[in-house]
Amino acid sequence: MRKPDGVCYSRDGRGASPLELLARGPAELNDLELLAAVLGDAPEGANRLELAASLLDGSPAALLRRVSPRRLRALAGPERAARLLASLELGRRALTGGGTAALSSPRHVQEYARPYATAPKEHFLTIHLNARHVPLLLEVVSVGTLSASLVHPREVFRRAIAENCACLILVHNHPSGDPAPSPDDIEITTRLTKVGELVGIEVLDHVILAQERYFSFREAGMLTGAPG
Repeated sequence: MRKPDGVCYSRDGRGASPLELLARGPAELNDLELLAAVLGDAPEGANRLELAASLLDGSPAALLRRVSPRRLRALAGPERAARLLASLELGRRALTGGGTAALSSPRHVQEYARPYATAPKEHFLTIHLNARHVPLLLEVVSVGTLSASLVHPREVFRRAIAENCACLILVHNHPSGDPAPSPDDIEITTRLTKVGELVGIEVLDHVILAQERYFSFREAGMLTGAPG
């Protein structure tokens, strides 16, 4: 059966079996079938493809690497979430040949968060960094029209404080294709930068993504202080 969006579903809803995956090759499977194969058995009352569809939620598979472990655990359970996170990390290491590099420029931030540059809705993200500016986590703080009410300092800094990260980079996308900051963008950046100073977690930059373009508050001289 084929859904209207072009995603292929198997008749029994289970996705490709391990033997079928080996026989057909992973390149022949769609995103849902590959994710279902990684997840293994679904919780009682569900099937693997339905669980895979709920995790993707209409987004490209590349965005799975940016989903918070907490959300993965809530949707798939701890064992499946751990299996998926391990698979994603192995895939990343196989492609990059090593550990994650430091984010040393807005261009590096653009590459790191590239899957969100073409998202149809605005996503406000925080990248948690260690003292060497190596990313520890990318968290989706809010989805929808950006405003001060949606991006509250409590939501931005709560997990950063709990995980003792050294600094943050703020990121959001403009579906319009124009990366120029709006008055709301400027207000939110100023507000969060001041909160970061109070809690001891520096906001290194706020990068706005728009297709292949970006805007950096740091590059534009709109953030005070040294980048670390």
